[in-house]
Amino acid sequence: MLSHKKINILSFDVEDGYQGFIKRGISGWENFKFSEEKNINIILKILSDKKVKATFFVLAKYAKTNPKIIKEIFNEGHEIASHGYSHQVLTLLSKEEFKTDVLKSKKILSDIIGEEIYGFRAPKWSLNEKTAWALRILAEADFKYDSSCFPSNFHEFGNSKYFNQPFIYFGDDFEIFEFPAQTIKIFGIQVPAAGGFYLRTLPYVISNRALRNSNEKNNYGMVYLHPFEFDVNPPIIKSGLAYRFVRYYNLDKTEKYFVRLLNDFNFSNIMNVIGSDLIKNFSRRHIL
Repeated sequence: MLSHKKINILSFDVEDGYQGFIKRGISGWENFKFSEEKNINIILKILSDKKVKATFFVLAKYAKTNPKIIKEIFNEGHEIASHGYSHQVLTLLSKEEFKTDVLKSKKILSDIIGEEIYGFRAPKWSLNEKTAWALRILAEADFKYDSSCFPSNFHEFGNSKYFNQPFIYFGDDFEIFEFPAQTIKIFGIQVPAAGGFYLRTLPYVISNRALRNSNEKNNYGMVYLHPFEFDVNPPIIKSGLAYRFVRYYNLDKTEKYFVRLLNDFNFSNIMNVIGSDLIKNFSRRHIL
């Protein structure tokens, strides 16, 4: 059981490497081979060497065609959680469509690893005040936690007004843990840090300081990455300048910054935190 208060959460979003291109209507990816399994094995080797356990939010559509690597992740002692099935953002799904999607994902993943699935992360962190209805559906489907809230205006679905530390979200007749993305306040502005594009683009000191700020308040930092970010020789797909920058910039820094984080901080997966006495610091809130 975890007993150290200064624990941070390490998470990965596992999906087909071409998902980002599909969602932006970018063609041409069909002509290239993506190396997700190779990238995942790089991650697993680092985690094994550092003796760290993480949460892997897996797109069930990917898992359905790649069950072997998902089993490998699980057999290494990591937590498997849901990233949905279709990789559709919450704002484009009805309540019924979301329920169907998330239940489908839960069954596929559970069948692969032979254990229950307790966590969910929406594609593109798309939980906001307009889609908070999804939390009730998750709770009714026996999910224990969500990790889909982005407390920064520098994100498509984010809002700096959202609570920026893990908390217990409660409704009239349900409750569920929420683990938001990591941010740091710079000159009064909530800036994303320690995750994905932001981890590899901003100076390392910003992500380091963001986690330290959380730890100093006896809270839990959140690090998230994608397997494609560990590919230093990725397939280069022709795309607009903005997405090209977001997709490819500083990929050669991902592993370096990631290992530095593992050296500088303590990490665990989400269910280990929920199953420990560390949750006594969580506040209860009925708003994001």
